[in-house]
Amino acid sequence: MRTRVFQRTVILGLIGLGLSLASIPLVRGTTPVSAASAVPYTDPAANGYIGLCSQQGQQITSGSTSTAPFAWRAVSSSPAAASYAGPARTAILMAYQPIQYIAPGDWSGDALTASAHYSNPDNPMTAATGADESLGGYMIDFQPKWDGFLQLRIYLGAANEQGYSLHYPTLDIKVTGNTWTAVDGGPVNCASGTAVSFESTLLPSSETSGSTTTTSRPGTTTTTPRPGATTAVAAQQGGTTGPSQPQHSTTSGGSQSAASTHPASSSGAPIGLLIAVAVVVLMIVAATVLLFRSRRRGAHAVPGRLSPGAPGSADPSPDHIPPTKGTS
Repeated sequence: MRTRVFQRTVILGLIGLGLSLASIPLVRGTTPVSAASAVPYTDPAANGYIGLCSQQGQQITSGSTSTAPFAWRAVSSSPAAASYAGPARTAILMAYQPIQYIAPGDWSGDALTASAHYSNPDNPMTAATGADESLGGYMIDFQPKWDGFLQLRIYLGAANEQGYSLHYPTLDIKVTGNTWTAVDGGPVNCASGTAVSFESTLLPSSETSGSTTTTSRPGTTTTTPRPGATTAVAAQQGGTTGPSQPQHSTTSGGSQSAASTHPASSSGAPIGLLIAVAVVVLMIVAATVLLFRSRRRGAHAVPGRLSPGAPGSADPSPDHIPPTKGTS
């Protein structure tokens, strides 16, 4: 009886182990996309996503929190509503501070750029200038509160209309140390239109000139001119203070895009998968064989082996022990 209980315990243990192995990621060196890019919140008002662009027209998915402006252009994947697609259409880039247990509509936030007039209503855009601050400057007042996440939004405007914030495209970024990384979003065409910030027309060109500013500590900045910078004067002549070349690339360090829609897989994926499947199959086969043998032993029990004292039993019971020789 104890042997059978032990066998059944072993069988159930092997089956459980096999199922557990089958549920574990089978390929070493790869991480499920959902685990790598999970955002701990959902925003029911989100509609579409945002792509960020550098001054050279390259889509960027990570960068330094000390770089100013934060991004030269932000492009929406969703078109403007009809009432916000007129000639006086505008767009502005906002950043919000996700807080657990508080609805997204009640999060605190601020503008990362001024409003900008954009040319293509199918892809609303914002434009930054040298007068806009870095993400680090924004975080002085709005530190990430929920696992390092911040949410970017594009709000639209139009003549004789209130700012439209009922639905909006979003981009969730995660801040780690002095680096921000996009955890969702998708590809955009950085040159699908033009955008001109109102700062370019209202502020002196010396304040909005196309240069990259890196903040070394609060209140101290170092300005480094970048090749091909576009000034506010050129923007007023029909150009843009943002990028002009449609490219999608990695960041300056050569790191891979965090918002890539096709994550790279390990070259050893097929081998690891086959080994894991083979182990699970062998465990199931072994459990099946043990179960079959235990049932077979029970079905072929020795006939005539009766309990002590039963009629026909070969083993005498204590009540029928024949007298031994030499006793009276």
